[in-house]
Amino acid sequence: MTLVLSEDEVSGLLDMKEVVAVVEECFRRQGEGSAVNSPRTRSSVPGAVLNVMHASLPYLGRAGMKCYLGSKAGTRFVFILFDLASSAPLAVMGADILGRNRTGAASAVATKHLLGSKELALSMYGSGKQAITQVTAMAAVAELSRVKVWSPDAAHSKGFSERLKKLGIDAKAFGSPEEASAGSDVGSAITSSKEPYLTAEALKGIRHLNLCGANYPDRAEATPEAVGSFSTVAVDDLAQAKAEAGDLIQAAKAGRFDWGSAVELEDFVCGRVKPSGRTLFKSGGVALEDVAVGSLVYDKAVRSGAFTDRIVELGF
Repeated sequence: MTLVLSEDEVSGLLDMKEVVAVVEECFRRQGEGSAVNSPRTRSSVPGAVLNVMHASLPYLGRAGMKCYLGSKAGTRFVFILFDLASSAPLAVMGADILGRNRTGAASAVATKHLLGSKELALSMYGSGKQAITQVTAMAAVAELSRVKVWSPDAAHSKGFSERLKKLGIDAKAFGSPEEASAGSDVGSAITSSKEPYLTAEALKGIRHLNLCGANYPDRAEATPEAVGSFSTVAVDDLAQAKAEAGDLIQAAKAGRFDWGSAVELEDFVCGRVKPSGRTLFKSGGVALEDVAVGSLVYDKAVRSGAFTDRIVELGF
């Protein structure tokens, strides 16, 4: 029997503190050898791209796959959760909101282990669908003294800052990345920009930076010089980063970054490696996180007893 959940149902089962906890745990378990992640693959045809990513988490007894197709009609996300012992498909669920939450959680986990501050002033570069979970996840691991917002659309920036204020967060929109960076400890960038907009000068006061957009080689949010200004660079999956992390790929080509210095997030979470100097986390978004969060959603749905009408027999 398989549980089928809509995007709205998944959203109602997500709690950011719980999401951060399971994402942190999946990286810890990966570092201990009890979780396996496979890099994203893409199948491109004119007008559409199919993206597929999967991972196995033996410590949960689960494996899962997320796939999503992007076209001019939009992007649709689907996640399938399997039981490792029986091979049964436990759940099929919408994975757009799930993905936004796990991406924010990964930034929070990276910030916790690379910077470690209990109180933060955050610069948010971007104000789209993914921005809110960057902020709420950061608030789950530290006290946010303020959030300074910049995005390419000034109206969006202002609207997003007003939304944060309604959540009780001191937030204000600014007209440039430089203004938004001033006085902040941490920056999180998640935009669809094709060209880098974060310079070394703009980021000079930022102690830790999360780069979460630009997961194609020809796209970047930070210039090569900006990437090169950070002493410690972490990635969620090195093989995937080498294939699609545009910020790092372009910085390496410009001689401002050496792939040999990149460290996977699991090593920091497990304590095998200690960060030094200013730190950067390049988030590509990995299936490991999707399986951890999808499993959390499934368990909460089953425990609630509220979704018996959403359990179906798939017939295979």
